[in-house]
Amino acid sequence: MKNLLSLICITTLALVGCVGTPTTYYQLPNSNYQMPSSYYRIPVQLKVVLADSLSQGNLVYQDSITTLHFAQNHLWADDLQQEITQALANEMNKISHHYAFMPHTDNKNTLTVYISAFQGSFDGHILIKGYSQWHGRPEKGQNFDIQLPQQGNGYNNMVKALAQGLKEVAASITSR
Repeated sequence: MKNLLSLICITTLALVGCVGTPTTYYQLPNSNYQMPSSYYRIPVQLKVVLADSLSQGNLVYQDSITTLHFAQNHLWADDLQQEITQALANEMNKISHHYAFMPHTDNKNTLTVYISAFQGSFDGHILIKGYSQWHGRPEKGQNFDIQLPQQGNGYNNMVKALAQGLKEVAASITSR
């Protein structure tokens, strides 16, 4: 009977410990798409393709050179591919006066951005890596490898730094 009571107490404490960790949901700043003024702008469809590891909904943190940690209680509020597409289109529309970037709806005049890394890192930086590829236009694609210092600890500061990194991705793509 004493063993059964001990087992019930341990199980209860374990369950209470699990309930005590709330899930936090994050959204990229500026990820609500705003239509640009299309006055004298060429419309371009923007499509973002994420590596499979980034499509799970978890925030990703690189623990070391060889390991990634997928947060269990720190998740993206919405589909990350859609959030990045909308935030990147907004940033590119602030920079470009020639093109009007909008979320992908068809295959005409498409700019596809492939993202293989979108994460925080053990060295205090965020990493955004990938490349862009134009379809239906004479422009060529390019690689990007953005590494920015994260200001402060925690996932909230990591998300802010990732949003800043998307501004740099937008600038590198539209500067051509």
